[in-house]
Amino acid sequence: MSRNAKLSSRSVERRGTTRQPTALLAFALHPDGTRFPCQVRNISDRGAMLEFLGSHAPVVENAFDLVLTDAKVRYAVKVVWRKEKTAGVLFCLEE
Repeated sequence: MSRNAKLSSRSVERRGTTRQPTALLAFALHPDGTRFPCQVRNISDRGAMLEFLGSHAPVVENAFDLVLTDAKVRYAVKVVWRKEKTAGVLFCLEE
């Protein structure tokens, strides 16, 4: 690779808010009460990246409540991307 080569546009950060790395334990809560355990890998004021424990990522709905177990905090979220055991979610903030 040439020293004068430019970085591809895929390596440029496009998010408007800073992500903070975390290791928070949480679960996806569905309206029927089913819980899918996950870990919040990073979080910002607009969303988070979740890593599902076990094989739950493929079965998680597109919208659910994310409950942080230690803080007893609950967010309504929608899935914006998925990849294997991880998913990016956007917080559904009331305006």
